[in-house]
Amino acid sequence: MTDDKDFGYTGSAGDSAFDFPTAAAPSPDEAQTVTMMPLGNPGVPTASSAAAGASTVAFTPLNFNSSAPAATAAATVAAPFAPANGGAVPPAGNGRTAFTAAGGPDDDAVIAVKHRRKKPVALIVVLSILAALVVLFAGYVFGGQYYFKDKAAPGVTLGGISVAGQTADELKATVDSAVKNSSVKVTTTKGASTTASLSELGVTVDVNKTVDKLLAATKSNALSTVNPFSKSEVGLVTSTDKLAMSTYLSDKLIGDDARVVNANVEYNADDNRFIATESRDGESPTIDGVVKAVNALATDPGTTKAVTIDTETVSAPISDKTATDAAAAANKRIDSDIVIGNGASKSFTIPSSEIAKWIKTTGDPTKGTIELTYDEDAIKSYLASTLPDKLKQDAVAEENVVNSKGTVITTSVKGVDGVEVSGTDGTAGQVLTALQNGTGSEIKADVKVTKHETKSRQVNYDVENGDPHMVINLSEQKAYAYNGTTLVKTFNVSTGKTSTPTDTGTFFASLKYQTQTMRGEDYVTPNVQWITYYNGSEGFHAAPWNLAGIANGTPKSHGCTNMNPDDAKWVYDFLPIGGMVEVVGSTPTGAVR
Repeated sequence: MTDDKDFGYTGSAGDSAFDFPTAAAPSPDEAQTVTMMPLGNPGVPTASSAAAGASTVAFTPLNFNSSAPAATAAATVAAPFAPANGGAVPPAGNGRTAFTAAGGPDDDAVIAVKHRRKKPVALIVVLSILAALVVLFAGYVFGGQYYFKDKAAPGVTLGGISVAGQTADELKATVDSAVKNSSVKVTTTKGASTTASLSELGVTVDVNKTVDKLLAATKSNALSTVNPFSKSEVGLVTSTDKLAMSTYLSDKLIGDDARVVNANVEYNADDNRFIATESRDGESPTIDGVVKAVNALATDPGTTKAVTIDTETVSAPISDKTATDAAAAANKRIDSDIVIGNGASKSFTIPSSEIAKWIKTTGDPTKGTIELTYDEDAIKSYLASTLPDKLKQDAVAEENVVNSKGTVITTSVKGVDGVEVSGTDGTAGQVLTALQNGTGSEIKADVKVTKHETKSRQVNYDVENGDPHMVINLSEQKAYAYNGTTLVKTFNVSTGKTSTPTDTGTFFASLKYQTQTMRGEDYVTPNVQWITYYNGSEGFHAAPWNLAGIANGTPKSHGCTNMNPDDAKWVYDFLPIGGMVEVVGSTPTGAVR
């Protein structure tokens, strides 16, 4: 037995029965002690109990889970009571018994049953605390992940200053401030001195990439993101044009007549060409110490570094030939077409003057070189603002003309898919690669295509007395008017001559003018009447100047169908906009009538 449990029962000596609890029942194989004592004045024996003395009764413990008592254990009963009429204590089956008090029928009794079991209270408390801590920690980790998703993590610093919790915009302002407050005081051994900003020393700070580094710092996993003890000092992302640095320091620390001049490359906007500038030998600053100071500022921005340098008389480190070769390489880039298409009918060639803006020259006097570099951010910005408009293509629904059976007679309007630029960064990357390779390129933009709709217009040209339409027979130099399959009228006409023939095919009336001045490459004809256009600039119209040609069937026009004025008026009234015009046969070389 391991647990203590007390079960108290109260009953009168004359009661026929009282209940034992069924919960927490003792094992049938364990011996039990049942103490019965009178109620009323606990601890004070009554006369009847004293007279009776202590008595022991053996009984079989109750097995609460079986229909009969077990016989494997014995119990001791010490009380001034005895089982009535030799009854079992407790009786089998229902957990009830009757007792007769030895001291009298009115004495009350208490039966106490002992059962021992220990509860692991301390263990439960410890486990509960641990579970609560786990829940709190998980909440901190996941909550921190959400909070710092688009912010700098704890422990991230720039120039020794914490930027934890700052958004991208706030970080940009912090970086800009650090750059603004960064400078180098340069003094020569001869006493000349100047204090220069990073930009004056030819240093370009990539603010966006620096911000990206700050946002990514200490975020390699979920725990490091929210670990307040993680430390990460992030520096500026920079690139240095040493030629610009040397040129600036020469200008500030050495006289114009004495300083060295390196050959360089410049862009002439008027001629849209890169040109080389000449070099000159002279005195030059040694810039290694300045470069180290700049690198130190990249790691620890927002301060002023001091450095002392020497000067020396040298031949120009960057020669004229080096600059000439670099200018030629730059001009090759602007002369190579970079064409971007939308995968359909539109394309865009980047202007060479725009490409020239993206080409940068970076000189290094310590190596005597000039390299071409390219402004990737400028490329991205230009394409993002230009391509969506240049390559956008509106969807055009296809219009089919069908007969009464649904068969397509012709397509009056060809369908065009809609095209929209879906992104430009990928295209910018391909443009950058083309510039680096120094070759032209045809690039397909990233686009979203919307399929065009298809519409059908039913006409009844294949039934009697159907819709109006016209047929022009070039071989006969005649025109026929139909209502469906029913011929309504026939006309003599004069179509285009062999040098400017009338096109064959199926067309539809698109535009009408009662009077118009008609123009072509070699003619201007005012006041032309009853014009019905059906194929671009080709149409029916009155031609009083060509009555003979109309009469004898001689092709004489520039492609239109010349008619007698009354006939042209009749067709103008008969054929609706959208009405079909079929042109068949071939142009004769002379009169056919």
